[in-house]
Amino acid sequence: MANYAIMRCKKLTGMGSVASALQHCYRERETPNANAERTPENYCSVSKSTDQAMGRVRELLPEKRRKDAVLAVEYVMTASPEWWKEATPRQQAEFFARSEQWLEKKYGKDRVVAAVVHRDEATPHLSAFVVPLTQDGRLSAKEFIGGRSKMREDQSTYAESV
Repeated sequence: MANYAIMRCKKLTGMGSVASALQHCYRERETPNANAERTPENYCSVSKSTDQAMGRVRELLPEKRRKDAVLAVEYVMTASPEWWKEATPRQQAEFFARSEQWLEKKYGKDRVVAAVVHRDEATPHLSAFVVPLTQDGRLSAKEFIGGRSKMREDQSTYAESV
């Protein structure tokens, strides 16, 4: 069976939705689909808590922005369950490092405000949050995510990088 790199993204438009998603990510709220005994195996490589990540979001957001602006984009990055069963711990660590590097290259390292590896769910994955800030200081998820063809292109470049 073929192995696949899997990447999903979700636009978050309000500070409340960003905070809520981060609380889930950092396991600061009940997470029924996570095995609490394995939660200590999770690790963070950027911010260590919702408060830290939200602080970074606030620092990056422009003062003037549209009411409906996308404030953050949440990414979930993983591979086929079959790949995880065969991968060595080193291969798994490289997968997560390359996933994070792909985001840093796309958005800029300073715009990745949270990156958490979850090993407490059925399939290990990286949950990452980025602020879609352009070089000229505008919020523009559209510029980074685009439409269907841009997402298809991103899926391909992501798969090649991991």
